[in-house]
Formats: sequence, C-alpha cells, structure tokens
Amino acid sequence: MRRQTRFVAGTLLVGVLSAASAIEAPPQTTPAPPPQAAAPQTQIVPTDESAFNQVLQGSAHYRNLTGLKIPPDVIRALARGDAVAAIGMLSKQAATGSNDENIALVRIQHWCNRISNARVADAKTQIAQLPPALSPQRAARAAGVIIADEKYRQTVRESCGRAQFDFQAIEGRLRQAAEAGDPASATELAQFTRDPARRQAMLQGAADKGFAPAQYVLATGLLMAVQRGDTTENVSSIRLLLKQAGRSLNKAKIDLANCMALGCDGHPADSAAAAAFGMDAARDGEPGAFLSMARMPWGARMNRSQALAWQYFGDRLSEAGCVGDSYVLTTINFDQSIRVLEQRQDAKFLEQARAQAEDLWRDNGERAKREQGCGIVNAG
Repeated sequence: MRRQTRFVAGTLLVGVLSAASAIEAPPQTTPAPPPQAAAPQTQIVPTDESAFNQVLQGSAHYRNLTGLKIPPDVIRALARGDAVAAIGMLSKQAATGSNDENIALVRIQHWCNRISNARVADAKTQIAQLPPALSPQRAARAAGVIIADEKYRQTVRESCGRAQFDFQAIEGRLRQAAEAGDPASATELAQFTRDPARRQAMLQGAADKGFAPAQYVLATGLLMAVQRGDTTENVSSIRLLLKQAGRSLNKAKIDLANCMALGCDGHPADSAAAAAFGMDAARDGEPGAFLSMARMPWGARMNRSQALAWQYFGDRLSEAGCVGDSYVLTTINFDQSIRVLEQRQDAKFLEQARAQAEDLWRDNGERAKREQGCGIVNAG
C-alpha cells in the first residue's frame, strides 16, 4: 500500500465529496496552515495586486463551477466578492427551471459558509512566512496577493451576510431535478445523502448517463476505499472511470496519469502510458499537472530541458492568474522546481528550455487560459 499512499499525497485529490445532513448546513472546513518558512522574509514591499487578485478569483470560481453553463457576469461578480449580485442573477434563472443555476447557488452557499468560518492568519503573519529564497519580485507580488485576498475575504463575508438564500426553494428544486433524472442535480444532491447505498445509486445513475463529475467522484471514492482497505472489489474500474471523466475534466486526467504511473488500480505501473494523460492535462493548464510532473514517475520520462520548459509554461500560466486562489503556494512551488532544474546549467541549456517553453505557449497558451477561466474578468 506504500505506492498507493504516495498517489494520494501526489495528486491531492479534490473531488471526493463529504456527506452533510442538509444543504443549508454545509460542512465547515478548516484551511490548511500557511507554508512554514525556515526564516521570515524581510524587507518585502508588496505591490498592489487588487486587480490581479480579481483575475485569480475569477479563475477559482470558474473552476468551482466547471460543468455548469453559468453566465460570465456571475463569475465576474463573484470575482469582485459581490455575492449579492451573483446570487440575484442566479436566483432569477433558477426560479425559471434552470438546473445549472440552481446547482451554482448550492455551491456558492457553501463557498460563503467556508469564507465566513475560515480561520486564516492575518496578512502580516502570512507575508512573514514567505520563503526567504523567493526573489524580491515574486515575494512582492505574493505579498500583494495576500493583502488583496484579505480584503477580498472581508468583502465576501459582508456580501454573503447580506445575501438572500432561499434554502427551501433551492433544495426543493435540486431534489425535484434529481428525481426527474438530471445527472448534474443528482450528483450534487448525492453529497448530502446519508444513506451510502442511495448515494452510490445516485452517482452511478449519473455516471451511466456519461456525466463526468459523477464518474470522477465514483473513481476517487473507490480509490480512497481501496487505500483504506475497505474494499478490493472493482478496483480495475478506477482507471475506466477516470478515463471517462477525463474526456471533459482536466483534474481527472492528471489523477489518471498518476494512478497509472504508480499502478494504483490493480494494473501494473505504466509511466509511459501515464505520460500521455499527464501531458494532456498540462496542455490544458491544470495546475496539479505541473506539480505531478515534477514529482511523479511519468514526469521523469522527460529530459531536463523539457521538464524545465514545462515548468516555465506552468509558471507563465500562474502569472496570468490561471491557478485560482492557490497562487501563493503555486508560486512557491514553481520557484522551487525551476531553481532546482536551472541549477548548474549553462546559458545554452537555459536558452533551449526557454525556447521550448515559448513553443509550448504558442501552441497551448490560449487553450490553457480558456480551460482555466483566467480571461473571464478581463473579458468583461
């Protein structure tokens, strides 16, 4: 089970949904503590990243609402922290029978709950914990994002406090749509169902209709059950479900790549086949692909200049605001991986890697930005 445990740590699976008793009482989550530094960063002069943070938040909300046809104006309102406006727009459409808008209301209500209950260190403390190895430019921008995010969270808390959630209507519509056979509503409702058998049946029904998020939840749920030792049945279906989900979900592609590379599903490890899925996820700009590329066996199949080129590509996406609200941690990861790959390399090698990165950007940059929703705010 050691190799399987590495898989969970390496992929950082985010699709497994936890059960809750009711939609209006979503689970509270405790944020991960800020990264610990060996020594505090000093003399950081933060830049003003208020506008950039809106781009990051737009990407985060776009990713959170993946699979739903939500008007861009809603995402822009959320990126500004204007929950009242976003909920108002969604509620009008949901009341006319739009299932996607109704599901979005459920997710935004949970987001409001998380923001309101999160215990995050103040900006000054977080800035002091930035790694001292960060370049002054990176540290200044990271600090600016931390400050902008603190203001954003305060705006969100105030706006969410004023927002009018019609919990009864939202839940009633969700249940009605799920019972009518809407796979998206059934998948959303499944996470609030205490009966494991009923939850499984709802997800399986949605998956049988080809709904990728349901396929992904089934795959990751089975994987976790296998790793906990709860079951050894249907292990081989993990790969099939991830392949099916990966047709439209980038995060499923990278989980599939990592699973195949380690042989997590009863099949022999196959890093060569895994690389194809991992690279495809990277082309789509999936943030987890670049971290996996640096740490997982399928990424080791690349030569050093290729690996560095991909890290340059991912870092450029990050600096374009395509990694959502994980920008600070992502910046630290890219800074570390790039420094390791650049270490003891001559100018010719670095020039070659940068040229390869430019080719990657030319061929995949616009596609990746669309996939990650980092152009929505500026497009408005």
